[in-house]
Amino acid sequence: MLRHKGFFMETSIKVRINGEDVLLAKEASLAAVIAGRKIDPQAVVVEYNGAILTREKFDSVVLKENDSLEIVSFVGGG
Repeated sequence: MLRHKGFFMETSIKVRINGEDVLLAKEASLAAVIAGRKIDPQAVVVEYNGAILTREKFDSVVLKENDSLEIVSFVGGG
């Protein structure tokens, strides 16, 4: 956190991703989180605060303090 004239300015937020608490930059988008984890957005399903999101919403969802994500990747093989 940054301190400015006696006030604290939040520079990060806590989000739960796949059951683990993670600190992210404030105002991070879901698309940025997926890209930062080097995940192919075409090969995942994301549950955001209990709701399954379509891929079209990944860019528009801005994460907030205490949000919860479950990111499930598809893996091919046999």
